[in-house]
Amino acid sequence: MPWPAEAREALVTLLGAGEPTVSVWEALEAGGVVSRLLPDWERVRCRPQRNPVHRWTVDRHLIETAVRAAALTRRVGRPDLLLVAALLHDIGKGWPGDHSVSGETIARDVAARLGFDSADTSVLATLVRHHLLLIDTATRRDLDDPATVRAVGEAVGGPGTLELLHALTEADALATGPAAWSTWRGSLVADLVKRVAAVLAGEPVAERDEPR
Repeated sequence: MPWPAEAREALVTLLGAGEPTVSVWEALEAGGVVSRLLPDWERVRCRPQRNPVHRWTVDRHLIETAVRAAALTRRVGRPDLLLVAALLHDIGKGWPGDHSVSGETIARDVAARLGFDSADTSVLATLVRHHLLLIDTATRRDLDDPATVRAVGEAVGGPGTLELLHALTEADALATGPAAWSTWRGSLVADLVKRVAAVLAGEPVAERDEPR
């Protein structure tokens, strides 16, 4: 600890392999390798989901999210962070309370053990903490409200993290089940991302007139 760079790169390569990742990961799990390398994995291993919209158990969902993320790596500047965030985004479901909050703490610990520097660790923690932010905001909030857009920008912090969060949101939804993603949902999220990107670029946000 921390992992040498070669080991971290091997993990990222495995996560980025697409569909073949599933069978390899299952073999590693059967041999007890995953839980030895990532002790927090044991809490989500074979764990059922509470929400029926999910197609897979928690551990399989995490791997399926990585598979979906692998197809989106050309859209982001840091594919390694996207893939590791996909693996960890629901890791907090093995703990009581809000899994996003618990997951942020676990993600920081895992990222440090994997050898990521402090800046990358912070990005991974933010991605895990806010992995539901875009989809929840886009489908439940008024995107014409400047306060909504600014709040998302403040939570995300920067354009690179926003780019990663956009891809993670799509990968997570696609790996959840057919009811979790659609062209309509995708367009709402893309619209929100465009607005937040403008805010992060320093462009002014027009204040909405208050109703009289």
